[in-house]
Amino acid sequence: MISDIFKDITEIDKYILKHKMPSLIYEELENCKRHTDKIKNHKLSFLLEHFNSGENSFQTSVPFNLVEGSFLQSYLIYFGEHYRCKYEKISLKETRRTVLMRKNKNHFDGYDLWINYVEKNSFNPLHAHGGNLSGIIYYTDCEDSPTIFENNFSYHGKKGEVLIFPSALRHKVEKHKSEKTRISFAFNLDIEGIVKI
Repeated sequence: MISDIFKDITEIDKYILKHKMPSLIYEELENCKRHTDKIKNHKLSFLLEHFNSGENSFQTSVPFNLVEGSFLQSYLIYFGEHYRCKYEKISLKETRRTVLMRKNKNHFDGYDLWINYVEKNSFNPLHAHGGNLSGIIYYTDCEDSPTIFENNFSYHGKKGEVLIFPSALRHKVEKHKSEKTRISFAFNLDIEGIVKI
């Protein structure tokens, strides 16, 4: 049941929730990474590259067909609904069908779900996201390069952990010093009936 999957959500700072992604969902995430690796290593990778803030080594969206109807998509949407329950003091029934994956209409990016490959000396300056709720999925342990939020709270993400927070909450990753690639996914959710940022 859905409530069983999310029974161990924890608040790690004000308005930031953490959850350990179920292993079956993480397996889908691994499949997404195999596809984004192919994009990254393709001669035409620059055509599908993101040019967001910062100096990430490479960013690209998870292909639309891997998101649409996936357990990963459902998991992230339900996590957003649980977020609403906690902070808006409403029931899960009241959040039903109010949270959705943010889409880039008429754009090759498709859904707002992308991967960040961070090599040594890459960084991401203080920034906010579009949408209403945003999140980070730590694909690798990110002990060497924590996510630092604007309130000076920093989090050293571990493989398979997911954070969710308001999209307006600014955050950054300072210059990556390790030789090991830091890999994370990011996502944005919209809430129906709330003005999109």
